[in-house]
Amino acid sequence: MSRRPLVVAVLLSVAACGPSGEPGDPGDPGPQGEPGPQGDPGPQGDPGPQGDPGTAGQHVYEVYGTGQLAVSAAVTSYVVVPGLLVTVDVPVGSQLRVHTDGGVQCTGTGDAFAAVDLAIFLDGNLTVTGGQRRVVAANTPGIAQMIANWSFDHSFTPGAGQHTIDVRAVYAAPGAATANVSSASAAQLQGVLTVAVLRE
Repeated sequence: MSRRPLVVAVLLSVAACGPSGEPGDPGDPGPQGEPGPQGDPGPQGDPGPQGDPGTAGQHVYEVYGTGQLAVSAAVTSYVVVPGLLVTVDVPVGSQLRVHTDGGVQCTGTGDAFAAVDLAIFLDGNLTVTGGQRRVVAANTPGIAQMIANWSFDHSFTPGAGQHTIDVRAVYAAPGAATANVSSASAAQLQGVLTVAVLRE
């Protein structure tokens, strides 16, 4: 039996195939898959810059008059007003803001007057610029033993360490009557010394 006709049939079948068609349009995207597991944490970052210094070291000291100081013509140099003295701790880079107030009473009668100079001292030294006041308490024809008040402030930059601040008084004018400065119990006369330590 001859096999030649079978070979011809196969060749005819191959020759009958046409060219490939154009690719079809892409299909719609499939549904999103489930999220994968969380990755491991990354390495720790570098430290940030140092912040500004805080306010540690701020403090307020306050003391009150503990007695009355009689300032007469015999008081020719400054005398500490009783109770108006305080020692403070000053941290590095700090300032002091000092305030004082109180009353001065003329002890004379009639047309008498009292005149007193008051000053803030730092470590036993008189403040040359500011920190001083003259207070005059003058009677009127109808009122004797008049009271006048002092109230003033001063700033210092004394350096770190312990420092002493006090308020002192001295007789201020010839012919003036004796003055009662501050008090331990009379609120209208009692002196106050306030020292605030402020970090710059």
